[in-house]
Parts: sequence; C-alpha cells; structure tokens
Amino acid sequence: MIRKEYAKSRRRIHAADSHFKKLKERSIKLLGRHDVTILSIFQLTQELPFNYFDNEKIKFDSVYADLLKKLFMEMSLGEYQKVRIIIDARKHDGGKLAEKKFQKEIDKFLKNKFTSTHCVYKAVHSYLDILVELADFVSNTFYREYQNDIGHVFEDVGFRLIQIKNPL
Repeated sequence: MIRKEYAKSRRRIHAADSHFKKLKERSIKLLGRHDVTILSIFQLTQELPFNYFDNEKIKFDSVYADLLKKLFMEMSLGEYQKVRIIIDARKHDGGKLAEKKFQKEIDKFLKNKFTSTHCVYKAVHSYLDILVELADFVSNTFYREYQNDIGHVFEDVGFRLIQIKNPL
C-alpha cells in the first residue's frame, strides 16, 4: 500500500534515489512493527586484503561471495531445515558466465557447510521483489549512517542488530 503511490512515478524505486526517501523511511518504520533482527555485514575497501584486487581493480564477485559466506556462518544457517536465499541480481564483470560461476560457488558452499539445510538460491532484481527492495533500503540506511557517523535508526525503531564489520 505504501509503495503503490511511488510506483506510479514510473521511476525505478531505488534506495539511493532521494525521490524515494519518504518511502524508505515509511517502509523501515512499518518493518519495525514486526519482530525483526537485522544482520549487516560490510567491508571497507581500504581494509581489503591484497588478494581481493586484480591490477588495482577490486574482484567484486570474490568479495561479495566471501562476505556472504561469513554472514551465513555467523547467522548459524544450519539451525534451519529450509532456507530461501533471495539475493539482488546485479551485473557481473564476466556477464552471465560469471553470474553462473558465482551462484555455483555459493551453492557449493551451502551444500558443504550446511548439509542438513535445504537451501534455495534465487537471484532477482530488486525492483521485481519487494523484500529485496526493502533490504536495499535497509542496507542503504546503514551505509548513510556509517558515512555520516550518526546513530542507528534501527535501534531507535527497536530492531535487534547483528553487525559484522570488516571480516575479510
């Protein structure tokens, strides 16, 4: 319902677009009405080990895959029998082939580390899935808070937070 009026603008809803600032704020407040724990993992580029670079360029897929693995380990994914992992689809430097390689790496990790957990992995564009869009809002809010060195809006709303900073 909240999103409906913004969808009429014929613009892609994106957390970084200031046009959707109110939608982001309202969505996070609405999310706060539920029992929610937010898991956040981020890595400062300046603190990345050298092996994540190739000719001065970040090997983004490697960073992203390793961050996901750290997050899965931290959240004790093995406690669950069935898990749906819905991730924002994005462009890979190597196109469709790199995307498939990335997905295979995550699938292999999940099968090896969480053998009793049935995991379904799905990559979708954030504008096609409201939950991924909401996750984009949450991650963008974390980024803005970190960038501006301000307090946590999520704590003010009453969320439980688990934050992992610079695990690589």
